[in-house]
Amino acid sequence: MAKASGFVAVLSKSRMTAFLACVEEEQPFAEPVADFQHSRNAALVCFILDGRKITHIAMGRRGSRAGTGLRRLNFDKAETLPEPLALHRIFKLLPKRNLSSVQKRFESGGLLTEKGFAVVVEAIRKLAPKASSLLERFSQERAERIQRLSAKTRNGLAQQKEALLTALSIANLSRESVQEWTPTDRPPVSFLDGLPNTRLREDPMVIHDLMHLPGFDIIKTYPYNAAVFESGATSERLTVILANRLPLEEQTGTDLIYFNETFQSFVMVQYKAMEREDGADGVSQAVFRLPNTQLTEEIARMDALLAAIKACPANDSHDGFRLIENPFFLKLCPRLVFNPDDIGLVPGMYLPLDYWKLLEQHPGIKGPRGGLRINYDNVGRHFDNSAFTSIVAKAWVGTTPAQSVVLKEAIRQTLETGKAVAIAVKPKKSDQSAVNTPIDFSEITPNE
Repeated sequence: MAKASGFVAVLSKSRMTAFLACVEEEQPFAEPVADFQHSRNAALVCFILDGRKITHIAMGRRGSRAGTGLRRLNFDKAETLPEPLALHRIFKLLPKRNLSSVQKRFESGGLLTEKGFAVVVEAIRKLAPKASSLLERFSQERAERIQRLSAKTRNGLAQQKEALLTALSIANLSRESVQEWTPTDRPPVSFLDGLPNTRLREDPMVIHDLMHLPGFDIIKTYPYNAAVFESGATSERLTVILANRLPLEEQTGTDLIYFNETFQSFVMVQYKAMEREDGADGVSQAVFRLPNTQLTEEIARMDALLAAIKACPANDSHDGFRLIENPFFLKLCPRLVFNPDDIGLVPGMYLPLDYWKLLEQHPGIKGPRGGLRINYDNVGRHFDNSAFTSIVAKAWVGTTPAQSVVLKEAIRQTLETGKAVAIAVKPKKSDQSAVNTPIDFSEITPNE
């Protein structure tokens, strides 16, 4: 699991001049540094030095190679400290066990260890508590607040976060804003509660997108949180609704419903957790055991909806063409661990419902003791994260426009399961200016 870390950037005088110019113009900056390893899915905080003082803190991202043994380090969202912090003041506050390694890194630059990063953050927050709002996201206090959440709550947040990241990936929007999540002062209702500047419960943009979604009349009667994610460069937008009628402590999982308005297509994903088991060779592997009572009930619900879909007239439009018109997929993945700093999608296996039904009957899933289990070795084929997001993004799979109209019942049944239902709506790009049209929203305000 990718974790946040820190990087010490020692800039020459000329490069510092160039960096300051970018900061003033609020532009990104890139610096060639010694090659290092850090997941692009995890946050990277950069401490920029001018001599023996930290003058700026920025978010960083490991970039492409910049020459032999060099790597491009991209800076963004740079913050200027009110007063430069002398390194000797920071070192005085560090535990002895971390002091030597941190001093070495601040001398030569480079990636801090996980523990080294943590103690540097706490030292800076003590010396200048209001110097950097960015560091609040990586404080020990925040980590402790997350740990104080119950195991069930963290599990629910992890599932909702995974559904949100999947939707953003399908929509080809940046997932970085998810790293800004921080615990709220009161128990969270959904993962969206912890995202600053995105939760727009009554914003016209949210309501506009919902009004174009089949089943909106049903959704608006349920308590929900909503958020809008945008790309400034392309004006693309994704509206995400997390609807549920139960507290996080009582929810039984999360479903993702993705609606592409351009192609009028629904895709629905059911998440199922795999457990670690030792194989006959003693090697641990992820396994999903059958039979599973809850999944059997869920598939029966899907089958009833498929019967309604099949009664729709055949598609006669090129935009409505689908490789498969069954919108239901399962994602089998390891049990999720809640880490808001990691924006990578959890590896797993996406399986179309039709394929799953054939797989359930295949003799190859029977274990040596007669038990039925699905794992990476016997599943045969599956879509990984990249392949799945690709086929869904362009609506190569999912419902046709005619079928989407009848899926109001699918939304109602899904909302009644006791799960959090993540409904992601990708509106037509040409419609996005319409959010400024005056509309009376008083009759369709979401429930609190």
